Amino acid sequence: MKSRFSIALLLFVAFSAMVMGQTGSIVIQGTVTARSNAETLIGVSVTEVDATNRVQSGTVTDANGHYVIPVKNVNNKLVFSYLGFAKQTRNIGTDRTINVTMSESQTALKEVAVVAKKTYSEGGFAIPQREVSTAIQTIDAKEFDGLQVGSIDEALQGRVAGLDIVANSGDPGSGSSMRIRGTSSINSNNEPLIVVNGVPWTAEVDANFDFANANQEQYANMLSINPDDILKIDVLKDAASTAVWGSRGANGVLQITTKKGATGPTRVNYTYRLTRAVQPKGLNMLNGDDYTMMMKQALFNSQQDENASDIDELNYDTSFSDYQNFNNNTDWVKEVSRTGYTHDHALTVSGGGERATFRVSGGYLDQEGTIIGTALKRLTTRSNLTYNISDRLRVEADFSFNFSDTDRSNGNILGTAYVKMPNVSVYKQDINGNNTGEFYIIPRSSRLDAAQRDMANPVALASLAWSKAYNYRISPTFRIQYDLM
Repeated sequence: MKSRFSIALLLFVAFSAMVMGQTGSIVIQGTVTARSNAETLIGVSVTEVDATNRVQSGTVTDANGHYVIPVKNVNNKLVFSYLGFAKQTRNIGTDRTINVTMSESQTALKEVAVVAKKTYSEGGFAIPQREVSTAIQTIDAKEFDGLQVGSIDEALQGRVAGLDIVANSGDPGSGSSMRIRGTSSINSNNEPLIVVNGVPWTAEVDANFDFANANQEQYANMLSINPDDILKIDVLKDAASTAVWGSRGANGVLQITTKKGATGPTRVNYTYRLTRAVQPKGLNMLNGDDYTMMMKQALFNSQQDENASDIDELNYDTSFSDYQNFNNNTDWVKEVSRTGYTHDHALTVSGGGERATFRVSGGYLDQEGTIIGTALKRLTTRSNLTYNISDRLRVEADFSFNFSDTDRSNGNILGTAYVKMPNVSVYKQDINGNNTGEFYIIPRSSRLDAAQRDMANPVALASLAWSKAYNYRISPTFRIQYDLM
């Protein structure tokens, strides 16, 4: 019994060895070379696939282009693939050495289409522009690039639907009144919130100052932002888009993004703009002779009495001491108007490397108003430095200094010029009708109507009375941004 068990065990071991020898002895080897130069190829993928293209085993060629792969079935195939070369398939069969020569594959692209989506971000995740559900309109600085715009309100004029911009006055630097969401309050502030690079642009206004007049001061400060430094302006109109600013954004928000440095060599850019402005032609006014005859007729008609129109200033009486001062044809609108020239200088230096970018800009604006005695001089500087510490951590520093010197009209000069008597001379005249260089003021003893008698000489008012405002603003900003994703 023991001998039979031993014989059976020997037969089992011999059968197992025979089976293992049959299944493990099929080894295929070979060398893979390139057809173009006969050099061996390193890292060629060699895989065994069955009839259903399932991978059974695999290997890669060594530094000499040689491979060794044990196969499971001689009926399978070997597939050779290499980047830049055409794939080859070989039957195994009875071959145990399979050398392969691979040819380079040439694939020509008919066309390459690069598709990009415009995105919008308020500092968080960027989403496609078409998926923004709030009322937002963006104005790119390219729309007014090359145009002479002295301020942001001039740049936005007529470009944003629903944004009403009305100039506070015709003086340079007077600012404008803006309405995005209508007039929501009678006696409070209705102006939109101005945000520059994520920081609200506010002005310090005295607590006792009337809001109706403070708007002009506040929005005059907005002129200190050089339009050449602006990259884009986002106008937030509805409640959803302005919710991030709370109650301060109740009247809408103007988000201003300034330009930053770009990677590349240092670039220096200088721009000069010269603009000529004239006062538009207004109403056709009477000259001095026509005005005098009209006033005599009006005074006579009021009482049907010639004594009512017997006024020395309207009689052309050469014996009257002020005859020469009331014997004129003065165009007061022309006297207070002039051609205003604007000189706008802008200098920018920008550049940067792989991690850090910078941009430094300076601008000087010298603007003459079309009314005598009005002008604006503005100096602006802005510097920006961005440093990427890592792919996620970024540090940004921004510094701006703005100074403006504004000469404004003391009173409504143009309005006074339209209603001033045109037969009165600008300067006091001697008995020969020559100007003495002294501004003429109608004496209080005159029998003229008090409205005309007490009305100031608009040329004298513009020349002798002045209203000057100096504005300084320093805005340093430092940011650290870390992207979690």
